[in-house]
Order: sequence, then structure tokens, then C-alpha cells
Amino acid sequence: MKKRINKIVLIFAILFLSTLTFAKSLDPADYLKNRVVEKKLKNGITVLMLDRGYSPTLSFEISFRVGSVDESYETIGTAHFLEHMLFKGTDRLGTKDFKKEKKFLQKIEAVGNTIDTLKIKNSKNILIPQLEKKLKQLQKEHSKYVVSSPYDMFYTKNGGIHFNASTSKDKTGYYISLPSSKLDLWAQIESERLRKPIFREFYLERGNVQEERLMRYDSQGSGLLYEAFNSLAFDSHPYRHPTIGWKSNIPFLSISNLRKFYFENYTPNRMTITIVGKQNTDNTYKIVKRYFGKIKSRPDKTRIAITERMNRGEKRVVVPFKSSSSLILGWHKPTYKTKGDNFKNKEDFVFDLLSEILSAGKTSRFYRSLVLKQKLASSVQSWNGSPGARYNNMFTVFASPRKGVSNQKLEKAIYNEIYKVLDNLTQEELDLATNRMESDQLFSLSDNRGIASTLSYYQTVFKDWHYVSRYVETMKTIKIEDIKNVIKKYCVEDNRVVAYLKDTRKGSSK
Repeated sequence: MKKRINKIVLIFAILFLSTLTFAKSLDPADYLKNRVVEKKLKNGITVLMLDRGYSPTLSFEISFRVGSVDESYETIGTAHFLEHMLFKGTDRLGTKDFKKEKKFLQKIEAVGNTIDTLKIKNSKNILIPQLEKKLKQLQKEHSKYVVSSPYDMFYTKNGGIHFNASTSKDKTGYYISLPSSKLDLWAQIESERLRKPIFREFYLERGNVQEERLMRYDSQGSGLLYEAFNSLAFDSHPYRHPTIGWKSNIPFLSISNLRKFYFENYTPNRMTITIVGKQNTDNTYKIVKRYFGKIKSRPDKTRIAITERMNRGEKRVVVPFKSSSSLILGWHKPTYKTKGDNFKNKEDFVFDLLSEILSAGKTSRFYRSLVLKQKLASSVQSWNGSPGARYNNMFTVFASPRKGVSNQKLEKAIYNEIYKVLDNLTQEELDLATNRMESDQLFSLSDNRGIASTLSYYQTVFKDWHYVSRYVETMKTIKIEDIKNVIKKYCVEDNRVVAYLKDTRKGSSK
């Protein structure tokens, strides 16, 4: 038994050392430039393919340059809600008899719209209870024709894993990993899902979103604090709205607005298909073209013209809640520059490196000073690019004070640590941070799903997947003076936003 264990340990050691040797010899920029195949369908869909690995598996991601930032005041929360609705199926998948089901869908929509209209005008209208009773009866009858979670069932039978979706401020993505032999099946199912979606169970799902909102925001201090922080930080830009929607508007999201949002925003020219794994990319492209080429091109609507600039004075908000105290600090800053800029403006990159120096791991400045030495914080983390990256955003610090430490004391200590960088940042520390970031990128190349997600993100949000291959290259050009300049320019009091979560539990003074 002992010899067998030693043998297993030796095998894992060899595999680990082999991985390290491979990572060190691999240039991610060259690897991606030489291996990623980029194509564009006539309707505007961008297709990224990468043949890699030995296992006959593929990771897929379909992403749209559509998020909560694209909503109007009338449709806040629709991007996230639409993500839910695209799991409901088509006229073939998710139904037992669509011809019969369709009649109930029409009746449910008519009654549901009437209830919403009456509630907006007068929530005490005597007709509302009667109509709500009728709606429940229609939903009960409709349920006889519905197949719940049709895609989950279908993909599970076909060996699918990691089937999910997500919506952010900037984008929406749908992803799954499947055996390579299921490529044609995937293309058929997903293209049909986008061409002919049926938004069944709309009002039931709207109720589910309300419950989700309750769990993630209204019953959690961290969710309420971040929501308050963003709504204060952004005066006019839609980054101020929560992705899930406001508590007051979710109950009135309409199916007609959802359809319109889908038609106007889920356009082929805002869509990227990314496929990574063992494949013949020529064959993959033929299959993608055969199915997704059927999606009709549509005009892109006018994009957001509002620009959120730096503050003209510090902003503060205190959120009372029965929970441990915490705080968020943030400073407005520019986002990335487009590829036409050729990465000459590096301020966004500089903030990435500053964040690495301040809070990446247990050797970071924040952790060593605020958590270990001064014992002021139980956690402290910086983040560049909050809450999105398509438009100007923020450099942000999230922190929780230790028991007995006030938000105010921890806030001042955080400023001190940031400003210390102006006095004692060394080239060695800068180089170590850059090397760590390069290592993180290198090891991300070992996983199909990770590569697909990375390529999809940069192509969708930045409109250029090459960004990832130029990233480390650009980071290596950043100098100590660049770090100091962004701190002096942006991390100033007049450009600062501060949000406190105040513990209101009995006996707490924080």
C-alpha cells in the first residue's frame, strides 16, 4: 500500500512539474494569436474558435453586448429577467402541445397586463382580486402543457455540464460544456432558442425574480450597501441601477417591453459565439454558419450618450441594517480605451496593477497592514472596474472592520495605505505584482471553459479579443511614476464616494 501511495504522489509531482514547465515556456499572446480562429457571419455574428486539448469536449459560450446598462427607466431589470425567460423553450422544446398552449399564453398575457395597469392606476381597485383569481386558474390550466426546465433535461441527457447563464451591467452570456460529438445538436438547439423563444410562465417567473431580489439585496446588508453605493456614485449613467432591478419596478415589468428589449438588443452584430476544445475549426464554422446564419440581421439601436464624470465633491451615504458593519470606498476613473488607441492610454491598466499591489493575496499591503499588523479589518479588497467596463467606472475598496473597530477608523487607515504607495513603492514590488498577473493569465490557458469565458468577455465587452493577448505586454510597460500619477489624479477627496453599512443591532455603536 505504501509503495502504491508513493507512486501516486510521484505521478502527481511529475504532472505538476510538467504543467509548470509548459506554463513558463508558453507565451499567451503568441498562443492565442496563432490558435484562435475568428470568423464573421453575414448577419454580423462574431465566431471565435480554438482547437485545443486531447479530450473530445467543447466549451461553448454565446454572449451578447447587452446588460442592465442598456435599459431605460421603464425597463430596469429586463436584461436579467430576459436571461431567465430564455430558458423557457421554444414552440417545440418546453411544450407538450404548443397549439393548445398558445391559447392560454394569449389569455394569461391579456389578464396579466390588465392587472398591472389597474394596480398602477389604483392598487385598491375592486376588480384586481377577481382578475388575480382568474390569472391563477389560467396558469394552472396552462401548466398542463408546460415541460419545466427543458434545456436542463435535454443537455443532461447529452452529457452537458456547467449549463448556466449570467447577466451583468455590460453583457449577458449563456454557456455549457458538451462532448465534441454534440456540436451539431448544440448549434441546432441554441440557434432555435434565439430565433423562436417562447416567453412562457412570464408572471410566475417575475415572482421568482422578486424572491431573488429579496434574498440577494433586501435581506442582505452587503447587497443593500452596494446598491446604495452605485446609485450615489452615478448621478445620471445607468450604471447606477441594480442589474436585477429596483424593488418597486420588478412587479410591473411587462412582457411587451421584454419582447421589444429582446428584438432591439439581442441583435447578431452584438453577439459572439465562442467554442474552445477538441475540434476541426473548419467543420465547426460550417455547422455554426448553417444554423446561426438563419438569424436575421437587425439594425442596432442608438447607444448611450451619457458620460459620468469625476465628482465635484465627496459623496457619502449611511445604510442602517441589522448586520456587521462594512464600508465601500470608490473613485471615478476612465475605463479601457478602444483598440484604436493602441493602448497608449494606460490608466485603466495602471489601476489593475495598483489593485494587485494593494490587495492580491496574503502578501498584499492591505492584508499585511490592516488585517495582520494593525488588526483593524477582518477583510479588505480592492477592485478596478466597478460596476462595469464598457463605460467609465470606478476603482473601489470593500472592507469590513473587526469587532470593536469603527468604519471611520478603518476608512482612514485604508487611505493611509493607498497614499503610502506614493512614498515607498519599489521596482521589486512592482515587478512581483506584474509577474503574478502574468502567472494568473498563463494558468488560465489550461482550461477550455476558462479560455472560452475570457475570449468571450473581451470580444463582447471590449469588441476585441486581442485585448487579452496584449494585456500582460502592456502591464510590463507600467512604471512606478504611472502608479503615483493615477493616485494623485483620481484618488482624491473631491472625487471620492463613501458608503457605510451601519450595524443597528442592539448594543452596537458602529
